[in-house]
Amino acid sequence: MGHLLSTFSKISWYPFSDEPVIRSIWYMPRLCDPFFLFPEESPDGKWHLFGHTWVGIEHFISENGISWEPRKMVALRGHSPSVYREDGVYYLIYEKHNASPPAFNKGRLRRREQEKISYSRFEMRSSTDLVLFSEPKIILDSREIPFAADGLKKPRISRPQIIKDRGGYRLYFGASHLKLPDTQQKTSRYFALAISSSLEGPYALANEGEPLISPYADDPFRSMAVGSIKVLPADDGFIAFECAMSWDKEHAKTTSVLLQLESSDGLAFKPSMRSVLLSPPQQGWASRYIVSCDVHYKKEEGCWYCYYSANSKHGYYPVQESIGLLLGKEPTLRKVFM
Repeated sequence: MGHLLSTFSKISWYPFSDEPVIRSIWYMPRLCDPFFLFPEESPDGKWHLFGHTWVGIEHFISENGISWEPRKMVALRGHSPSVYREDGVYYLIYEKHNASPPAFNKGRLRRREQEKISYSRFEMRSSTDLVLFSEPKIILDSREIPFAADGLKKPRISRPQIIKDRGGYRLYFGASHLKLPDTQQKTSRYFALAISSSLEGPYALANEGEPLISPYADDPFRSMAVGSIKVLPADDGFIAFECAMSWDKEHAKTTSVLLQLESSDGLAFKPSMRSVLLSPPQQGWASRYIVSCDVHYKKEEGCWYCYYSANSKHGYYPVQESIGLLLGKEPTLRKVFM
């Protein structure tokens, strides 16, 4: 990777624009949980971005990372996509928590056993071109996660992300969820880890079966919920970007911030020694909550890209969630000639 944990604390982040790079539109008013690939990582030399709406997982492509065009729907009713690459194969991992639509066979309605499944689970589909994907395979069942049902009638897992580590695989994810009391915004309650020696599982809970991160009433940033967390490997540990949810006592409302965390072992995370990376502005498209993000380093530019989803609400109109872009640079010393 070429990045130490100490490097991340030096990065200066700034918004690419005051406007989103992918704005919500009438048929996808809430575009959430972005995950993206640089041209050098993709099979066709283009930028690729996946996100979900109330309909399912949407796939976008771009020539420059700024102007995006919708390509196709990838997984109907899928949520929180991420992509893992290995040996030229792209693995799309996402949450599914309702049944697939029934299929028709010879003019008659046919419902397979798989289509009856309606519990929250992680599915994986593979592709070599990001156009055609295999049939889904379940890699983790929410009913196997004891704390995934905390506060809920049915267990829920969300926001899966796979990292290869020392010959095995780490599956980071959110578990359980809650609705914030004043806005009904849904967010992940816990952050957890499951591990496997095989990419397709089975995955078993790490950390002695307990969440890695939980909300804490006196925590200034996650008193309500952990929210979305994205983990990146570093040369000497792991770095994480958390969209944490808390109660703002001064304004008597819930709010969110984008934080930077770090860990030497990928189990115990602590806040990095730096200020909050991003807070919701007073007005505009991101004024309600910073909801989720994805972060990667573009080596030839020496620049970090952070696509994030955020939302706003105006009067009686539905909540609008779009995707913005933060850019990160490490300050370099300049020579001064006397």
